[in-house]
Amino acid sequence: MQFGFRANHSTDTATCFFIENVKSKMDRGGVVGAVFLDLKRAFDTISHDVLVSKLSRFNFSPDAVHWIKSYLDHRTQAVRVKNELSCNLVNGIGVPQGSILGPLLFSLYINDLPSVCSDCEIQMYADDTVIYVHGKDKEEVAKKLSKTMEFVSQWLYNSCLHLNLKKTECIFFTKRKSDLPDPELYIAGEKISVVTEYKYLGIILDSQFTFKKQVKKVIRTIKLNLANFRYIRQSLNTDAAKLFFYTMIMPHLSYCVTSWSQGCKTTLKPIDSVYKQALKVLDKKPFRHHHCSILDKYNLLNWENFVKFHDANLVFKILRGLAPPPLSNFINLSRRQTRSATSNNLLVPLRKSAFSQSAFSVRAVLEHCPLSHTQCRYIKVL
Repeated sequence: MQFGFRANHSTDTATCFFIENVKSKMDRGGVVGAVFLDLKRAFDTISHDVLVSKLSRFNFSPDAVHWIKSYLDHRTQAVRVKNELSCNLVNGIGVPQGSILGPLLFSLYINDLPSVCSDCEIQMYADDTVIYVHGKDKEEVAKKLSKTMEFVSQWLYNSCLHLNLKKTECIFFTKRKSDLPDPELYIAGEKISVVTEYKYLGIILDSQFTFKKQVKKVIRTIKLNLANFRYIRQSLNTDAAKLFFYTMIMPHLSYCVTSWSQGCKTTLKPIDSVYKQALKVLDKKPFRHHHCSILDKYNLLNWENFVKFHDANLVFKILRGLAPPPLSNFINLSRRQTRSATSNNLLVPLRKSAFSQSAFSVRAVLEHCPLSHTQCRYIKVL
């Protein structure tokens, strides 16, 4: 469940798996509660002695452990202000940031955190950790999380890590809003803030996965860049304009789009509008000009097909083993035997509620099929 610093893992797959897993649990009813942990200067507070002891448990040879220890020991640091340089001081904690080995050592350092969260599920992206659990109501979920937080607090103490309690927050994911007060959660005697939305790996998650705040954030960023694009467009040649378009507009649309595009059509409609505006600025066309000719000219996709392309791309990676293994729990091949051959079909996950049918695993398979969910049980993989 470590999605950071690993091949074929990314923030896109991390957010996709988290939302997929939470929605699949909520489809059975009840509530999912999640605590998002924020560590204080995680890379800078790693204890070398604790790291060495953990490496020994990973069956590293004594020579390898000694080599890593020598890599970390006797490092010095200094501060330069203009032409003045302070004296060197020995730094006995932390792993070097910006190094190749540093992120790997940090991942090994926190690798045993899930062992203390047996009653909950945990997902990590470097030092961004979320612990979540499913229950019939908020009180049951809060009780489970509070119990787990006691073990997490002890693990943090033993690992010489510290929580930033101001940024450690809890959110209860539900299908419906409730006027009842949220139950309280504590860790090491300190109260954890309960919020209705949280920014996780750059994506704003709200308690009902509407993604309204996330869409507004994307639109606000694109409109700011689009205003600059309009201002300088006449001074740019076609190649420079395309460079601006692909670096200042498209990345904001594509970042984790498989996750936040699960919002309803009404929520996503402004995205389609601002995308069309960007196309017209790119080709120096007036506001009322139809965008289809621009799409053909620059070999681009419309917004609907843009989302489908990213969905299909992730499905392909999952089927070919180029994505995190946990995602294969939701995208599966059904190898049905026929008289002539074995047909490779995608199995559509069964989701009872319309809320869960908007999940990536269902949408990515069904969006290429004209049949309804009840009619279409298998989709041929082309």
